Amino acid sequence: MNTYPYFMSHPFWDALRIDNGTNALHGLQSLATHDLETLVCEAVKGFYPISYASLLAFKRFAEMADQPESRVIAWEIYQVEKGDKPLIEGSPLTGVPHCDQLKMMFESLLGTPMNMPAPEDFSVLQKADIPNASLTKAMAICDLIEHTAPFVIHFYQDFLIQCQVALRVPSELIQRSYLDEHNLTEGNACEAQHIDMLGRMMGHYSNLMDSAGYREAQLGFIELVNEHFEQHRQRMLQLLPLSVAA
Repeated sequence: MNTYPYFMSHPFWDALRIDNGTNALHGLQSLATHDLETLVCEAVKGFYPISYASLLAFKRFAEMADQPESRVIAWEIYQVEKGDKPLIEGSPLTGVPHCDQLKMMFESLLGTPMNMPAPEDFSVLQKADIPNASLTKAMAICDLIEHTAPFVIHFYQDFLIQCQVALRVPSELIQRSYLDEHNLTEGNACEAQHIDMLGRMMGHYSNLMDSAGYREAQLGFIELVNEHFEQHRQRMLQLLPLSVAA
């Protein structure tokens, strides 16, 4: 896991991977229904507020930026994260933030709603205080989350597949829009993908990236996210045998 960038190297993600050196599928199949539902909920809570942090950071950057192109790009990504600009115009998920689309995907797997706080109520976001962030801090968080997004999609896809097999849920019952849209939009293969857009957005503020404040903002956010991940990892460990989730 130490080959993955930023907070993606945290062992929280190990329990979600197919190729994690353990028999995770057997562990999932051995859980009682309530425990499996709790485990899936903890896995989703891991990234749920971090996904919302992206929405907040791009909105804050758009509010603070004085370069027109950067402001336009940031606002567009904010609208995408908020669900107001879906990949397919007229999608039934229009207006549904991406964090809630992640939750809905796993609710469709379980066939039951998840009891989860609003993203703003998670302590990781309260401590990060993104709505009051400086331009430097907002950009640092945008940078972090967009460069980890492809890995998030891959890891949750791995987890979904294992849960589907464990629960014997056919794919037609899964609301996969979260994965399907992000598999197309995350990356940098073309200018309409978010990492390429991010590069153009940040290009006007390249001086900030070399500042001590930028590095400090990234390290501070990574520390907060790792603390958050560890809380949910520990709760998952209480449900899965150590040989599966450690």
